[in-house]
Amino acid sequence: MAQKDRKRVTNGVRVSMSCLAEFVSSYGRSAESRLRPYKFNKRGEGFARSSYYQYALRTIRAYHSEGNDPAVFERDMLEMRTRADKATENWERTKFERNISAVEAYRRIYGNRKFNILPNRRLEYRIGGIVITAQPDLWAEEQGTQVLLKIGMARHKISYVDMLLSLLRKAAVSGGFKIRARNIVYLNVSTGREMICSGGLARFNSTFAAGAREIAGIWQRIKTDAPPSGEQSEARS
Repeated sequence: MAQKDRKRVTNGVRVSMSCLAEFVSSYGRSAESRLRPYKFNKRGEGFARSSYYQYALRTIRAYHSEGNDPAVFERDMLEMRTRADKATENWERTKFERNISAVEAYRRIYGNRKFNILPNRRLEYRIGGIVITAQPDLWAEEQGTQVLLKIGMARHKISYVDMLLSLLRKAAVSGGFKIRARNIVYLNVSTGREMICSGGLARFNSTFAAGAREIAGIWQRIKTDAPPSGEQSEARS
């Protein structure tokens, strides 16, 4: 049974789990340049990612809600392929093609799972002077066991994905959801493979604490740049 969310933390600097994971796992740029896209992304990178993969997620939810009907995959992928072929902009064509790849990877790995899709939840927990916000792309349950799924291209190093999944698990536990590490997974669209959260809850604690202190110390000093031009691209994931 899903538990009620704990009281939302309202004070302090708020950053997404993607922000912290990228900040502590990437080098070669200043701290300000790594944080600026997150501070001034008004809708949040979680919104951008779910929007980018909205067609794949819609198909996955429909597939399970209709009793794992394989016709749902075929119907929706045909629609996405048609829209990709008719796209006049390269970014739009790429978006539909990546959504197709996400559905194909999901069908291959999870197509036989009897998932009950649950309402998604916004999670959070505090590390030092900052509040980490977290949300899976899909929250499902199978035979009483909950599974949290992230979808993305995994363009970063493996350590980034490990940190992302670890932060998601920490936030879930902080929210009162006891979800085992092996049930917090990342579907890598670029390889079509599943990446599983590994290690204990204390893994990366010192790394996260150091990153949180640095973010809290410079967050208010970060100034906006001119807004970027161009169409939607896939969010950091």
